[in-house]
Amino acid sequence: MGRPRKTKKEKLLAGTLRKSREKLSADPQTELEEAREMLEVFKENLRQANKELREHGLMIQTTISDSHGKFTEVRRVNPSLKIQTAALKAIKSLKQQIGVLEEDAAEKAKQQQDDAELREFQEFSQ
Repeated sequence: MGRPRKTKKEKLLAGTLRKSREKLSADPQTELEEAREMLEVFKENLRQANKELREHGLMIQTTISDSHGKFTEVRRVNPSLKIQTAALKAIKSLKQQIGVLEEDAAEKAKQQQDDAELREFQEFSQ
């Protein structure tokens, strides 16, 4: 397993923070809402895949036809297993994305507050 990613603060202290890569999204709040909606969708997919695996197990019985048109019963891996794996990966990725978006939203709010305070100070000093 690789090393965990450094935070922005750690990169800044180490002098390795590249501002060109640090992009604030246009509207982090909207992206955050969309990511949370997608997270719920993948959680539902995971629930359904888990239910299917509990009911039918890892292997399921399917019917296939060969090149001669003869039907044969075979046991195959339950397709819900792939859905479960994909949903777990997507959930993990979305949780990381949500964390970054929450940081962006907080940073944007702080930046707007700082800009408002600066404008107020400029108006006061004139």
